[in-house]
Amino acid sequence: MVNRRPSAGLWARSRATTDDVVTENRIATRPVSRTSAGSHTRTTSWSRTWLRCAAALALVLLATPSLAADPTHAALDAASQSLTTDPTPDTFIGELGKLFGKDAEEGEDSSVEEASAGTDDDDDDEGSIGIVGAFNGVSWFSPNSKGAALALDSDMSSLLMLSESSATLLAAASSSGQVTTACALYNKDGSFARAFMGGSVSSLNSTTVGYVFSIDGSGKIDSMAGGVNGPVNALYCDNDTQLVYVGGNFTSTVAGLTTSVATMRAVSTGSLAIYETATAAWRALSFHGLDGPVFDFTKVKDHVYAVGAFTATADNATHIALDEQPINLNACTLTGGNSAETEGFSDPHNIICTSGADSAGNTWLMRDKLPGYYRIDFPFRTTPSLLRLMNTLQDGRGTKAIRIEAAQNNQVLAMSYLDPESRTEMFCGQSCPLPQDYNWHEFRFVDNDETLANITGVIINIVDWYGMGGGFNKVEMYQRDAEVHAIDDYNSSPCSAQTIRPSSQVTGNWQQTTAASYKGAYLTLSVNRNDIASAAAQSATVTMVPFVPESGFYKVYMSIPGCQNTNTCISRTSAKVTWLMNGKHSIVTTIKQHNLVDDEVEVLSGYVPASSQNFSSAIYVQLASDGAVDPQAATVEVVVDSFRLERITSYTNLNGVLQLHDDLTSDLQVNGPLYEPLSAGLPAGSHVYSATHGVSNDTNPEDTLFLGGQFFDGEHGYYSIAQYRGDKVSALSSAGLWGDVRAMAFVGTSLYVGGSFNGTADFATALGNVGEYNTTDQTWYPMAGGVGGVVSAAVPYAPFGPRAVAFMGDFKSVYAGEADDLLELGVEGLAMWDALAGGWTNTPFLQGQPSMLYSDTWKDGQDSVAFAAGEFAAAAALEANGAVLLTPSQNIQAIDMMGYDLQPDTEGRFMVNAGLWYAKSNGSTPALVVGGRFSTLDGGANVARLQDGKWQRLGDVGGEVLTLNNAANLLFVGGVANVSAGFTGLTVLDMDKGREYDTQRLQGPNGDSTDVRVNRVAIRADTSMVVVGGNFTAAGGMLECPYICTLDINEGQWSPLATSALIGPVTDLLFAKDSLIVAGTFKNGTQPTRYLQRYDFSTNVWSDIDGADRVPGPVTVLTAASDGTETTDGFYMTGVSMADASPYFFKYDGTTVVSPDFTIGAQSTINGLLEVPRSRIPSSVLGDSKSQELRRRSDDPVIPAGYVLAISGDLFLPSGQRASNAFFYNNEWVPFMSTVQNDGSPGYITSVFFEIPPTNVYQRQRLSVALVIIIAIAIALGITLLIVVVGLVYIYLRNRREAAATASAASAALAATTAGGTTKATLGALALGAGAAGTRQIQSDSFHNTSMARDTWGNNAVTGEPVSFDNIAPNTGRLTSGSPIGLAGLAAAGRKAAVSSDTYVQHDMGKKRDIKYDEANESLDSIFESAAAEAEAEAENEARERAASTGSFGTDPGAAYAMPTAHHYDGKGDRSESPDYTRTSMYRSDSTNPFEQRMALRESQGTFPPAGPFGDDDGTGHIPMPSPRHMHAEHATAAALAGATAAVAAKDSRRRSESASTRHTDADYASQSPSSRPSGESSVGGGSSTHLPIRDSLKQYPAFYAKFTFSSRETGELGFRAGERVFVIDQSDEIWWMGIVDHGADQPLEQGVFPATYVNSEPPKSTDWPDLM
Repeated sequence: MVNRRPSAGLWARSRATTDDVVTENRIATRPVSRTSAGSHTRTTSWSRTWLRCAAALALVLLATPSLAADPTHAALDAASQSLTTDPTPDTFIGELGKLFGKDAEEGEDSSVEEASAGTDDDDDDEGSIGIVGAFNGVSWFSPNSKGAALALDSDMSSLLMLSESSATLLAAASSSGQVTTACALYNKDGSFARAFMGGSVSSLNSTTVGYVFSIDGSGKIDSMAGGVNGPVNALYCDNDTQLVYVGGNFTSTVAGLTTSVATMRAVSTGSLAIYETATAAWRALSFHGLDGPVFDFTKVKDHVYAVGAFTATADNATHIALDEQPINLNACTLTGGNSAETEGFSDPHNIICTSGADSAGNTWLMRDKLPGYYRIDFPFRTTPSLLRLMNTLQDGRGTKAIRIEAAQNNQVLAMSYLDPESRTEMFCGQSCPLPQDYNWHEFRFVDNDETLANITGVIINIVDWYGMGGGFNKVEMYQRDAEVHAIDDYNSSPCSAQTIRPSSQVTGNWQQTTAASYKGAYLTLSVNRNDIASAAAQSATVTMVPFVPESGFYKVYMSIPGCQNTNTCISRTSAKVTWLMNGKHSIVTTIKQHNLVDDEVEVLSGYVPASSQNFSSAIYVQLASDGAVDPQAATVEVVVDSFRLERITSYTNLNGVLQLHDDLTSDLQVNGPLYEPLSAGLPAGSHVYSATHGVSNDTNPEDTLFLGGQFFDGEHGYYSIAQYRGDKVSALSSAGLWGDVRAMAFVGTSLYVGGSFNGTADFATALGNVGEYNTTDQTWYPMAGGVGGVVSAAVPYAPFGPRAVAFMGDFKSVYAGEADDLLELGVEGLAMWDALAGGWTNTPFLQGQPSMLYSDTWKDGQDSVAFAAGEFAAAAALEANGAVLLTPSQNIQAIDMMGYDLQPDTEGRFMVNAGLWYAKSNGSTPALVVGGRFSTLDGGANVARLQDGKWQRLGDVGGEVLTLNNAANLLFVGGVANVSAGFTGLTVLDMDKGREYDTQRLQGPNGDSTDVRVNRVAIRADTSMVVVGGNFTAAGGMLECPYICTLDINEGQWSPLATSALIGPVTDLLFAKDSLIVAGTFKNGTQPTRYLQRYDFSTNVWSDIDGADRVPGPVTVLTAASDGTETTDGFYMTGVSMADASPYFFKYDGTTVVSPDFTIGAQSTINGLLEVPRSRIPSSVLGDSKSQELRRRSDDPVIPAGYVLAISGDLFLPSGQRASNAFFYNNEWVPFMSTVQNDGSPGYITSVFFEIPPTNVYQRQRLSVALVIIIAIAIALGITLLIVVVGLVYIYLRNRREAAATASAASAALAATTAGGTTKATLGALALGAGAAGTRQIQSDSFHNTSMARDTWGNNAVTGEPVSFDNIAPNTGRLTSGSPIGLAGLAAAGRKAAVSSDTYVQHDMGKKRDIKYDEANESLDSIFESAAAEAEAEAENEARERAASTGSFGTDPGAAYAMPTAHHYDGKGDRSESPDYTRTSMYRSDSTNPFEQRMALRESQGTFPPAGPFGDDDGTGHIPMPSPRHMHAEHATAAALAGATAAVAAKDSRRRSESASTRHTDADYASQSPSSRPSGESSVGGGSSTHLPIRDSLKQYPAFYAKFTFSSRETGELGFRAGERVFVIDQSDEIWWMGIVDHGADQPLEQGVFPATYVNSEPPKSTDWPDLM
């Protein structure tokens, strides 16, 4: 029953847990954990990040070709790979030798899985073995289970011994009552010796037991000397002393009651008894038990604690032995009434202290045919308790019946005796029978103490006789209390058997006194009054030593004769009495003796140790030196008669707890009692039901006694449970529990409590009748939701290790899970808690409610066994529904948590047919998967996976599962088709994606999947092939694939195995090297039926197997065989004979099929065969003789040496035994495992599988389409990013080289000048600059169509003002005006830069012409001449071109040089403008610049176009800037700075700087369409410049001019060159502005941010040019 229960009223458990863990988890499969060592946070620099991105991109790019390699797949196919290098069939046998003889087949339930590269290095881990089948309980085979494995008779009481893996039936008997408690003793080597059980049972079969008995491992029962006379509640076995403590509701041992009336009271145990195993007898307890029931025992150090509902010990005067204190009959007066006259037989003294048979002088007889009596008169006061008589057989005579009377008044006294037949106490008065034999017959005086104390003698009346008359052979009489007389003749009897006789000794002048009115004689000491203090008087002493038969508490009485007897009252004084209680101290008291009449005075009361050879208590009586004396007395006297010790109750304040020394015979009892209450006990009326002990692991660790029951102490604040340590009782945290505590068990540092309670006493923690108290943190914790009833017992369950606690009681459910989602689980009064896992777990399988379950605390080196009793229908060591583990240590373990196990399906059917350890790769953690007919808690059916101890749903399989196998991440589930439930016989699950893998269905002969049955799925190693065998004919509706078909896991396509010769269903498959062995029933027309076929993959041919014709019927199981070291191509097979339906067993040895000797019951079912190494077989299964036989066994043709064959199923062995698994060799059987089902019928095993590395398969790992698209996008983005990065790097490097070249050239020119260079050097530098400019112009000419003739001396002319460079501009490294270097330095810098910098290289030219200058060989003059010649030639060519274009060249060459409004020097250095073209001078002949001087000379000759400074109409000098889109203007600027003619400037620069004085005016130019203007023209210029018109969209923004060149470095920045016009659209930031640059109508606007300090609202002047550079 599994129900959900709300958690209302329950508090959630909150505790700090530690990873102990950890010891082995019994309830879960062994985890194979491979986690990372840890994660680390790292800070990565940008450079590392880029490097990693680049590396990742490179990997992706490298992988890109593989994407295109397979055009048939849209998904990314990684390189097809084999993921493992693990076991092949040839290497399996080495692993199997470790595991359990694992067969190498790739078929049923093997762990044939894909594995990752690499192997597990844990060579010591042998792995576990999974076992599945149709069972609910499993055990090792029990030898005495006979034919029905662990099936029991529920009408009888079964006594079981349980271990982790076995359940042994010790006894099954009809009984009256139940066994409710047990304990066990062990041998010195830790092996189990004997169990002791008790309860309400009084008989087992024909053996009478007194509520307690013992039983050994063979089932032999011992009654323990008859047991006790009442129910037993508790047993405790002390292995240190080999004593058994018995507690319950009884009064005595049976042996004490049936031995003698003299001792039956002495052995009264009062609910507590101790059994000595060494003597097989009950030990007499000096305290005679307790006055209430005992419920539990525990031991702490050297003390055993008994707890129960009692308050006092039972050791009063009525519970002592009656034959310990003989009366000295020789001192008595003996009289015979009607004594015989026969000589030697008439004296009544003949039967006192005699020995031997009847004879004269040894026998007293009566007269013939007459009644008579035998009278005994006591010489002193005594209390008779027992009369012992031995009959006479003289001449056939004897006494037949007697009557006992009091001598003083003839009162008939009541007597009791033990009936010789029934051995029960009988009572009599008028006639008490006396058997005629030579045995002692005892009669106990039954009357009360007052009656007996006044008896002065007894009369034994002979009322009937045998033969001619009665008589006696012997007579003895005993008194009850220990008594010692001052007159030693009265003490004991000379013929007494006492080892220590009571005695007295006299020192001094003591006199015997006899008084007529006093019964008996006594001693008197008389002393003159004045001599009281004398030494003689004080040394006069009577020393009296009583015989104390047992230690205990006594009252000591002194008999004092009355002074009136002797008329000495005036002389009486006081006696000094010294009592030597024990070896350590004595008690002295003064006793007044002034009593007038006889009196018995209590002297003292206390503990008196038993008399022994080593020590006896003694009493010393002397004259008291300070006693009261009558003034008239001349003498004083003291008297001494006797002392009597009357036994009293030891303790009356036990309040439920008694502590006993573990050796009650120790000499320590001399110093005090060896039994006592707690120093500070529980409150009065406490009922203690349970006791245990443990070491409290808190701040004060020590052994602690825990007490639980029904009690409370408001003053000390504890309820129902308390702890006793440090000699005081204290509360546990939360004040204890609110309710009764019935049971406790200590495990580790935790106390587990059961009973009837709902939480802690302070209501802080809710508990459901069970709870855990952690002694480390002193905190209560709930145990899930608890149990649904009262718990009566809790024991640490050793068979399941040191972490399991079993609870028993009157409950039918437990509650598992979390506090807010509890799961109700049905149980039968038994539940098991896993202390480590913190949850309910599996119990032993007991079909029926147990009346007792016992186990000792787990101890290393001691047999971990448990005992169970009850009326069971079936039993096993472990409750397991269909699946268990066999550990490497050969122990059976459960694998699921309680409540989450497999359950019957909706139709009530339950069986597990297949199982495997699923692992995608060798390095991954394996998961246990099973299949069959069952259901799971979460709604799964027929296939399930174990996770965290819970069986969980795995896919939807509506039919019975017969086989499981997996290839990499694909799990193949095959079985019986159930089309109505959606199962067509085969389901393939993708374990990675958690859904079904799309495959085509299999079809049966009728064209649908109704009759499909898949019996086996096998994996071919190192391939992508999966072979499916069963009952089907086609796959996918079209592919003919009868009974066997292959599936490619990469393509998802079915294929047949060549031309199949199989006609009939396939039952099993086995790979044997490169062949496939196929089993089934194959028919082909009239040909003989075949049961085996082989398919050879190397030839793709089907063939018969040699000798297969001898196989008598269908083969159902195939298993690989080995030669003991490696797997061969041989195999074992089993099946069912067609002749008689009996199982058979054959082997194919590699050449032919052989038939070994094999005998098994015909009704057997064989489901599996395995070769098993002998080393994996538990020695307890084989036994020493069979183990030795296996070691000596040589190899044979069937099973290799050192191996046996493990056969599983439902086996009826030749011995008549029935097993689920057995070992077979040499036609001998050794049963190994038994299984049982819920109804008590035997179960069976269907499959055994192993936790081994999975099979190596070949699988392509494909990526999804979505992932491929993502990767493609990532690649594209990566490539784009790479291009951008490369471009940015190129720009950065180009700018660096440009800046470096300019700075280097300027520095070189400055260095040359400052070094004292001549004018020639300066001119050389100038020539270098001019030459460079000319070079660029030549290159530019080849690529630009001069569609519009332009005057070289247009608007880009330098002003007429002298340009000088006086110094270097601050912080720029450039020359400023006034520098002595002048234009020559700049010319050199321009030339240097033009030659060395890539900035000045024309990138789109079709042709290139390199002009090189040999600076080492050319002089400055030659350079200058060359530069000048080139400039002049260029100018002339330009002039001719313009003239030709205008038609004026041939008529007036001067017209070609028509200048715009000229700017002339007036000879004073000032510039002037003349509206008419009257040229005076464009160059100044008095200039210090040699180049200008030369130009002025040439101008005067009229052979060179006019040259002059560039200027604007407004008279301001303006230096034209190059276009940012073209390099030609930059070249022209460099030439202009060198002072060269305008012809040296680049054509593009010349066109963009044409003046309004050319053939085209400003208005004409403005009227041109943008497309008709020369490309690359800039709007940069002064007043008369041919500016580009401002776009309407830009007119709203203020215009600024760049003071410096700004190169953009990041996206969003606006780059420009010095002098460019910038329209500012946002000035909100003080540092960065946003602006727009217009490069022309055919060019897009550029927008971005730039430094505000780089622009000015006014255009730069010529004097600013050096700074701009």
